[in-house]
Amino acid sequence: MGTPPIAWLVLAMLWFGSGDGTPVFTVFIACFPVVFASALQGARTLEAHWRELAQGYGLRWRDRVWDVYLPHVLSYLFPAWVVALGSAWRVVVMAELLSSSAGVGAALAASRAQLDMPATLAWIGAVVLLLLALEYLVLEPIKREIERWREPAP
Repeated sequence: MGTPPIAWLVLAMLWFGSGDGTPVFTVFIACFPVVFASALQGARTLEAHWRELAQGYGLRWRDRVWDVYLPHVLSYLFPAWVVALGSAWRVVVMAELLSSSAGVGAALAASRAQLDMPATLAWIGAVVLLLLALEYLVLEPIKREIERWREPAP
């Protein structure tokens, strides 16, 4: 996690060239540790009495995973996915800007080279709007559905 994404990007450019492998690898390397650490924390922090209760009621292993462990771990994963999504967008745009002739990053590089401020701001706005749409129209409804158990009873 301490290695900046730009360092991974340079290595990926040397290993994979200017193809699609560079942004994919860099995004994976930048986002995986955040998601993994959150999943690990979620798995570690499940309170023992919930495990004991599930065992006491004789829940099968599959039901314990589905009804006890998974909801708890997902409550840690959703914030990590939001952070990873934002990080992925930054990294992929940076990777395309430096290593590709296609994509949003390449379009930003072209508009910068032409000193085209409206086009640059339009691309930045499009990236931000797409990121917000993904977060609030895709991830948030899934999170609300999965975390219904958190809502107080009427």
